[in-house]
Amino acid sequence: MKRLRLLQLDHVQLVGDYGYLSKELRWICWKGFPSRYIPNNFHMTNVIAIDLKHSHLQLVWKQARDYQVLNN
Repeated sequence: MKRLRLLQLDHVQLVGDYGYLSKELRWICWKGFPSRYIPNNFHMTNVIAIDLKHSHLQLVWKQARDYQVLNN
């Protein structure tokens, strides 16, 4: 799944390391996302759309993340 761009899951609980998912992901549609936060090893650098309807999400990330600020 190295070049996967769309991840669409429905009430799925993944076991293992989220780091194995594609770094090329653009769209995440995961109805019923089971975790209370998005794991730090879930690569979201290229993500432009996130749909986590009916999820258990309470925090976006458990730990703070550093993002690059784009200046015009």
